Amino acid sequence: MTTEHSDVVTVTFNGADKEISYQPDAAVQVLLDHARRAFGVESQHLLSLFTEGGAELDDKKSAKGAGVVPGMLLVLRQSTVKGGA
Repeated sequence: MTTEHSDVVTVTFNGADKEISYQPDAAVQVLLDHARRAFGVESQHLLSLFTEGGAELDDKKSAKGAGVVPGMLLVLRQSTVKGGA
């Protein structure tokens, strides 16, 4: 039996940093959910993970597919408003 390999990123939210474990092959949405729980954020609305450079991560991609690497700093903040027609 093999155990899933877990990596760690640092997520910053409202001036606080927390280390969050994640599975590279799991969806960014799973990492986002872990981050929300770690910071005690109850609301599901409009929070996303961003890179330090301000790029919003696609929560439907795997963490690895979205470019997340161990030791990375991610920012939990309000999502950019997605306009629709």
